[in-house]
Amino acid sequence: MLGPCLGIGAVVVVALVSFTACGSESSRREFGEPGAPGSSGGAGSSGSLANDKPKGPCEGLECRQVECAGGATTSVSGVVTAPNGTLPLYNAIVFVPNAPLDPLADGASCDRCGSVSGKPLVSAVTDVDGKFLLKNVPVGKDVPLVVQVGKWRREIVLPDVRECLDNPIADKNVTRLPRSSAEGHIPKIAVTTGRCDQLACLLPKLGLDPSEYSASTGPGRLHLYRGAADPPSSPVPAPAPTGTTDAATFWNDLSALKKYDMLMLSCECGEHLETKPDAARRAVYDFAQAGGRVFASHFHYVWAQNGALAGAAQWMGNVSNPENPPGPYFVDTTFPKGAALAQWLVNVGATSTLGEIPISQPRENVGGVHAPTQRWIYRKRWAIPGVLPDPILPESAKYLNVNTPVGKPVDQQCGKFVFADMHLYGGDVQDPTTALPNDGFPGSCGKDLTPEEKALAFLFFDLAACVQDETKAPSAPIK
Repeated sequence: MLGPCLGIGAVVVVALVSFTACGSESSRREFGEPGAPGSSGGAGSSGSLANDKPKGPCEGLECRQVECAGGATTSVSGVVTAPNGTLPLYNAIVFVPNAPLDPLADGASCDRCGSVSGKPLVSAVTDVDGKFLLKNVPVGKDVPLVVQVGKWRREIVLPDVRECLDNPIADKNVTRLPRSSAEGHIPKIAVTTGRCDQLACLLPKLGLDPSEYSASTGPGRLHLYRGAADPPSSPVPAPAPTGTTDAATFWNDLSALKKYDMLMLSCECGEHLETKPDAARRAVYDFAQAGGRVFASHFHYVWAQNGALAGAAQWMGNVSNPENPPGPYFVDTTFPKGAALAQWLVNVGATSTLGEIPISQPRENVGGVHAPTQRWIYRKRWAIPGVLPDPILPESAKYLNVNTPVGKPVDQQCGKFVFADMHLYGGDVQDPTTALPNDGFPGSCGKDLTPEEKALAFLFFDLAACVQDETKAPSAPIK
């Protein structure tokens, strides 16, 4: 006797075909279940259903897995992309659930690699081309498929999976991450603005629907907060739509921070310690160790170089440090994700030289990193191979990440803090006094991703992904 049929909730993005209840007489005939009248392995196959073997009762979609002759398998293949449908994503999780998915709660929470909800029946992670291959997929009509990166999640339905063949998904729009909440779950993201950066425009460029931007009290998934005015002698307000809440009141309140999944801090052209008292710096770290994700650029080193993150790297932040130190800039390929980033940048046209990365506005506020902090991008001590090391500028990290709480084993860590010692707006607006966003946001943002923004996109989705030991290659969640 078959086990109980498990219900699968799904957002249907393709034409639906009515689904007959698992275990019914018609479903046994349709899918060739043992004992059904006229059952067979199907066209082009002499395989039998997996539950034909005496291994106990199957459950749900497990009852529709088949064994194929000659080493063949029923597979589904495709490419996962950012919401824009064009940029391929590395390390996205793709799986067929065998139970309803658990709701994803808003706010800082633990997300460790190794498992997802829905009791995955088969699973895979995407490669540097964004490609995936799922093997031993259940056959027949209305097979659910989930694409997930951290709290980005979309569930679709495959109308018909043919047994013992590959079933390619040619349309990348089917397997892209959701553009809006109507298509799936999107993390709740707070972005602070600054006169020297415009991180807020990254998400619209990645395909986030304009409907997902709203004021901090609104229903959208992207909220802006206004950073400090600069310079102090003749302050010019940080760019933001009229009525935007000040960041200083926001990041001083841990309860307000913990309502978000991710916090992105755009450079304010200075340290502005007057808006970042000890209590605020503690609140941002507490947000991270509770499972929040923090992305900080340039002068936002002030959140890290004192307090719990002081030992993560050789912090040397100072307003008088040199700007635009000489390159080239290299990707650290000594760990699996770094090697993937180097190849991915070539694949998407962000660089023509494997292992190098363009940075138009680098800074010099951190030297080496201290294990287990992971360096991703760095500058060597020489600008040209064969030239003597620079006597002043050390080998320096340009992008690093550390899991939180600092000092805990990975299986007890929940969040991430990353620092980018550079400006990341990629050159859309060279004059910071007119930098976006403005009242026309997000429509006022550019459309095309620059090479630097492509690199940032890779790192952004890695920040959103589950917490893992960075010395190991990503792996699919266990069943």
